[in-house]
Amino acid sequence: MRNQTPPIITQATGKALRLKDNCFAEVISSSGDTELPFCLPGEEVEFERVQYPKRTNTYFKQVLKPSSERQAATCKHFTACGGCILQHAREGFYKEFKTALLTQAFLDNGLNPYVIEPIKVVPPAQRRRANLEAVKKGDKLFMGFHRLQSHQIIDMEECPVLTQPLQEALPFLRTALENLLEPFQKSTIFILELEGLVDIAIEVQGVNQLTEDQRTHLSAIAEQANWNRLQFRHRKVYDVLWQVAPMTTKFGQLTVPVDPWTFLQASSLAQGWMQDIVTQTLDKAGQQTKLLDLFCGRGTFSGVLLDYGPVDAFEGAPKAIEVLTEAAKGFQLSAYVQDLFENPLNTKALNDYSTVVIDPPRAGAEKQIQQLALSKVPLIIYISCNPHTFARDAKVLENGGYTLEVVHPVDQFLWAAHLEVVGIFRK
Repeated sequence: MRNQTPPIITQATGKALRLKDNCFAEVISSSGDTELPFCLPGEEVEFERVQYPKRTNTYFKQVLKPSSERQAATCKHFTACGGCILQHAREGFYKEFKTALLTQAFLDNGLNPYVIEPIKVVPPAQRRRANLEAVKKGDKLFMGFHRLQSHQIIDMEECPVLTQPLQEALPFLRTALENLLEPFQKSTIFILELEGLVDIAIEVQGVNQLTEDQRTHLSAIAEQANWNRLQFRHRKVYDVLWQVAPMTTKFGQLTVPVDPWTFLQASSLAQGWMQDIVTQTLDKAGQQTKLLDLFCGRGTFSGVLLDYGPVDAFEGAPKAIEVLTEAAKGFQLSAYVQDLFENPLNTKALNDYSTVVIDPPRAGAEKQIQQLALSKVPLIIYISCNPHTFARDAKVLENGGYTLEVVHPVDQFLWAAHLEVVGIFRK
């Protein structure tokens, strides 16, 4: 058996400087500079340095001299759970930092930061969907999010960002998993809440089918917890253990079925804000001929666009288009499966539309934006979950003759490094 050299562990202190995009602070120290979470600029902090033969890790320990911008964290799991990383920052500093994520991305790409509107921040208890992990170690169940930069599951007793119905579901979910999992078995849990209805889905490592006793037990818990639906999934097999009513949501005129695996905006409040920006922009834009929704998902914005004219919608996920097509029967909406990363709509096709809404994943939509920049589309509404790729793509549109009139930052992932952006471009 190979002998392993034990790491050398030392304690150190340093001073925190600016926060980086990932919310870690640059820390200067006589023993070497590093980056640490849970710090604020100007603070003196203590950290642990763990030196291995080929790498050195540093871990935040405590604040020795706090900043005036520091506040008490809301959650008992803060600094253990990696779900939140900025609970310790006062509201004013927090808003300035989140806005600066977008401002710096604009400056890096030569964009005008003065078009950025004041940030809108979703308050606590508004996150309506999440993915949890669970593992049973001996007789004890650990269920929650991961520790920051780790696969370790933090045993979650509370979560102030989740909606109240989801918070109330946690004890019942814990009971269900304590009786379902074997020692050292892992599970992934998908939770969703819409207008008070709770939708739970469970996957269990190595289990492709539940026994009748397990199904009965889980169904009883779902009924006791007053959940609307409980499912077990193995790959593409869905086993509905309990259901009271269909799970649907409204996107403008459309009523669309959803499940815990469906992509939805994390907060219904933030979704409403972004939809309102779209409608207010279109109200000012005047008469529309035909509208286009790129990366449409199940129709978050397609349903809103229907109030202004016929809509074409494109998305790479076949299931999403199948669901949207069914929901759109009787409406002037046509939905198509197309990989817009590899096969973007070309300029000739784009010129048929009076407005384009585009809502790509975090990587942005470089190839599609290049086609849009060459087009004659009068109005583009770009919704993004990544300030950096938004700014990169915005510069391409500007170089193509578009004017970025206004940008709305929307913070729907409270106390995290993520930020939504809605930008309005006109040619």
